[in-house]
Amino acid sequence: MPKFSAIEREKIYSLLLEKGEKLFNEKGFYAVTAEEVALSAGIAKGTFYHFFENKEHLFMVINNSLQASIFIRLQQMLEKPEKITQTESFYQLLCYIMDAFIENPLIINIDAQVWERIEAKAPKACIDENDARDSELVSIMGHSGFSFRYDLERTMKLLQMQFVQLAYIKRETQSIELMKIVLKALAEHLIKEDIK
Repeated sequence: MPKFSAIEREKIYSLLLEKGEKLFNEKGFYAVTAEEVALSAGIAKGTFYHFFENKEHLFMVINNSLQASIFIRLQQMLEKPEKITQTESFYQLLCYIMDAFIENPLIINIDAQVWERIEAKAPKACIDENDARDSELVSIMGHSGFSFRYDLERTMKLLQMQFVQLAYIKRETQSIELMKIVLKALAEHLIKEDIK
């Protein structure tokens, strides 16, 4: 392994994240290679593999970081309840997530095929981090007064699957309105009762 100081390692790592995010956003998951990210960061391809196992690993580290930022804002929104029904409040949270994902092409373009490949190739710890964050968010929503029809794990999986489907809807129709209809139906289905 090349000898890098801690400062150099941090700089290279940050640069790989920055260049990787830019390339994934511009070109999409499949068109980007580890070699291209390394070249863009000004390092050798072999050096890339001292930081990440593969492009899927890099992708998930970036994805997890972006989602963590989005979820911090969601938690803040949950602390300021509005005087509307649970279903409407939950729908508004889902729309916020959708809008935040759309602003980050890397996230909104995760369809079922991309996710399947990431699950197969990215380190399990990255997938577990993503699931843990999603689970924590659903748990926080439950503690914030939302009454779900299903247990938290099933609710989380339904939300994850639906957001993967939104990537397909966006790609095929470019219709935000259709995506909102799907989210409205999801909110109406997942919320057990409308008490506020």
